[in-house]
Amino acid sequence: MARLKSFYSVGGGMTQTFAAQSIVSTRGESPSDRLAITIADAQGREKTVTLSAEMASALAHVLSEFARSSDARAASSVLPTKKPAGFAIGAGRYEPIVLVRFEDDVPYGLAAEEALRLGHALIAEAEQLFDAAVPLRQ
Repeated sequence: MARLKSFYSVGGGMTQTFAAQSIVSTRGESPSDRLAITIADAQGREKTVTLSAEMASALAHVLSEFARSSDARAASSVLPTKKPAGFAIGAGRYEPIVLVRFEDDVPYGLAAEEALRLGHALIAEAEQLFDAAVPLRQ
């Protein structure tokens, strides 16, 4: 589910985050040419924002850029992830390549430079995940 964040003032110049979970309603306010959008958080608390046509246009642009940039991240979590039971690493017998095989699949052949890049990338990702909290599933 998409999450929008809005910030609102809580006295003394402090701000609190309102984590919107859903759009409750939208309506046009014709006398002032504004769009009213009511959003709700997970606890059902609602907030209404009104936007001018110019602000709605700017927000539409920002939201479409956000959606486009997060599509790649979201797509990877939608597709099933293969978790192999085992893997093997070796060297090519007749050519200078590093072989990587998962389970009983056909091995991948990588040039030495590619294998080094892959190794560094795997280590970097593993180090980031090692101490990270497990994400909550909703």
